Amino acid sequence: MWNKLIRKIKSKIGILEVYVSETHKVRNLVLPYCTGHGCDIGFGGDKIKKTDCLGIDYAKPYAKTGHDKVDIACDISNEKIPVDDNTFDFVYSSHLIEDFEDTNRILIEFIRILQSGGNLILVFPDQQKYEQHCLKTGQPLNSHHVHADMGLNFIKNEILEVKNIQYDILFESDCEIDYNVIIILKIHKWEV
Repeated sequence: MWNKLIRKIKSKIGILEVYVSETHKVRNLVLPYCTGHGCDIGFGGDKIKKTDCLGIDYAKPYAKTGHDKVDIACDISNEKIPVDDNTFDFVYSSHLIEDFEDTNRILIEFIRILQSGGNLILVFPDQQKYEQHCLKTGQPLNSHHVHADMGLNFIKNEILEVKNIQYDILFESDCEIDYNVIIILKIHKWEV
């Protein structure tokens, strides 16, 4: 009860609380796939890698999970990521994709900046398990989540809709770590 009250007071007076990121929970599983030059989209202060990885987020991220600085400020809900096509060897994003109504558009944008043969690494909640977790812990639901059916099958179906790519699933984990889903895809782009 006291923790909730303290969080509420900090929120009212504008103190951004630092908390353990979802990335922190899965880092040991996904880091081997973050090779070469990459980016972490929507990282909230805790980039997946501390070197050779650009952090893309709001100029002032709404989540504060660490002390890593924003390298490329972007509101991807309203802007194209200001990076050339085929820039990165890996694109990592944790607990962001579930916030967009048009999941396909966001996947296309992530894939646009990824080199062919690069790894797309997505971490996101299974919404049903996430809601059960919140109910059990008294944690408030994230109001940014827009898909009641978000989960591994949801994302797999969305990826099937992306045109001009072929992919190999390198790794997947369906809630082995609380409500977190992980999917890692090697993306091959077809020239149009």
